[in-house]
Amino acid sequence: MKKKILITGANGFFGTRFIKTYQDRFAITATDVEQLDITNAEMVDALFDELRPDYVIHAAAIAVTDFCNKHPDVAHKVNVSGAVNVGRACRAVGSKLVFISTEQVFNGNEEAGPYCEDHEAVPDTVYGLNKLEAEGRLKQILEEMWILRFTWLFGLPERQTSINPNVLWNTMQALIGGAKMRERRNEFRGLTYVHELIDQFPQIFEIPYGTYHTGAHNPASRYEIAEHILKELGQGERLDVLLEPAEAPKTRDVRLDTSKLAEQGIRFTESKAALTKCLREFGY
Repeated sequence: MKKKILITGANGFFGTRFIKTYQDRFAITATDVEQLDITNAEMVDALFDELRPDYVIHAAAIAVTDFCNKHPDVAHKVNVSGAVNVGRACRAVGSKLVFISTEQVFNGNEEAGPYCEDHEAVPDTVYGLNKLEAEGRLKQILEEMWILRFTWLFGLPERQTSINPNVLWNTMQALIGGAKMRERRNEFRGLTYVHELIDQFPQIFEIPYGTYHTGAHNPASRYEIAEHILKELGQGERLDVLLEPAEAPKTRDVRLDTSKLAEQGIRFTESKAALTKCLREFGY
């Protein structure tokens, strides 16, 4: 019998690709805001009581930083209270939870990354604060849970999936539109090919419960990444026309140390090589 998976935020960049990949392997119930209001505890409880999923992947969130900063009450209701409702429902029916968190819990840290799982997180955005609070509250509710702090996922448009702003697609759009890019030399973050994550995702269900930093190692700056993508697209001789460096007063470094997950056999290609891999898979 197929294992039953309930996924929230199913219409998103990760969710649509996960469903497309595993719709024949698992019995997947896909929900987004149209099917399930996670802020309504009674509705959540009723659905979980009906489905009794083996696993729940909670990917639903308001992740737009500016919106969360401008509407903190709405963001907290969805990102924290909604997650708590899902966690309690999991406990009630015995479902195992995968909670999708974020590298942005470290967005306010002064020291440089990469950060390991037990490093003190100092978020400075509402979204980061929400995710860190939700992690803590879920730990008080559930023992059978994996917290995955994602790095920035990238990929390209595909049939029957959604697309999000990501480093590869943004660069290609700028190139197509003739816009000159300004990228920071002092911004560093992990960049993970979405299909490398999805292809290994069932292994998550086999590893010990806990918090895991999830994604690719990336020593390159945002400027260096844009430069790499343009070279891979055959634009190496036009870099001065297409790209210029930008600096900010403060270095941003939200890179994650993913060695804990690697010890469980879940590994990712370093970001530059992964970008090349993605482009080759799509015929570029």
